[in-house]
Amino acid sequence: MSPDFVVAVDGPAGAGKSTVARRIAERLPGFRYLDTGAMYRAVTAYLLRFDKQHASEEEMAGAARGLEMEGDRVVVHGVDVTGDIRSAAVTGEVSRISAVPAVRRVVQAKQREMTGRLVAEGRDIGSVVFPDAQVKVYLDAALDERARRRHRQIPEFSPEDYRAKLAERDRLDSTRDDSPLVMADGAVRIDTTNLTIEQVVAKVEALVTERLRETKG
Repeated sequence: MSPDFVVAVDGPAGAGKSTVARRIAERLPGFRYLDTGAMYRAVTAYLLRFDKQHASEEEMAGAARGLEMEGDRVVVHGVDVTGDIRSAAVTGEVSRISAVPAVRRVVQAKQREMTGRLVAEGRDIGSVVFPDAQVKVYLDAALDERARRRHRQIPEFSPEDYRAKLAERDRLDSTRDDSPLVMADGAVRIDTTNLTIEQVVAKVEALVTERLRETKG
């Protein structure tokens, strides 16, 4: 099984991917939102909970095999880790664990098994997971703006601290050997630095609506 129609929303952390993708899925009939980052965060949260963050690649992949998406809940081997996935501890480890090739292969396979119409966001959706996605969007924004957004969302750290953390996350995501962060072939780049969420949503929605019209014709 595979999805019928995919809107792939990629880009670096803080560019607005999650908010935009979720709203697009809410606006378009028959679409559902897939937060692929939450899948990697769930695996990371599970490993941290059982102090296995330094396990072997195969043990990490074994944890990933137990991953299940249940609506807004994420469960790993029966353990509900939904409340842990946005914690600072998970944020600090997810780049390293999500870069493990064995983990990525398991999670990517689960993503490809999704059915129906998806709005999927992440960092390798249009380039690796769904290279034939009907719509590919790459959301980007200036580093300082992304840091300000993170600070507004979670004022746990200063904008300067978030800037350093995001810069390091960008470096790790774009230089990893397996499925690095890149703009996929055929993707439309949207710089969200000076745009409101509604403006970005409108741009993406227009792309999807046009593509749906083409597929019907």
